[in-house]
Amino acid sequence: MVWYQTIKFEDVPEGDAVPVCVEGEPLALYKLDGHVHATHDICTHAKAHLSEGFVSGDCVECPLHEGVFHIPTGRPVSGPVSIPIQVYPVRIEEGMVLVDVPPSG
Repeated sequence: MVWYQTIKFEDVPEGDAVPVCVEGEPLALYKLDGHVHATHDICTHAKAHLSEGFVSGDCVECPLHEGVFHIPTGRPVSGPVSIPIQVYPVRIEEGMVLVDVPPSG
């Protein structure tokens, strides 16, 4: 595992999304019930940024066509999305959010 430092834990607002980039990959960080989750930031349906979407409970709605993904698992919840989004392991160290992003290729 390779852990990449992103932003401060306190800079991830509860119940919302923040875009970050790790090793060229666009990610979205979400804080749900005090725990940070990381997903790929691009919708698998139409390439919109999920960090610009609407977070409700533990789901995020794509801002383009209103498809919904379950944040902790990445699985599609309602169409038109049908392909899951990538989720990434997260840990907090010294107040910073670290994400494990596998090398591309």
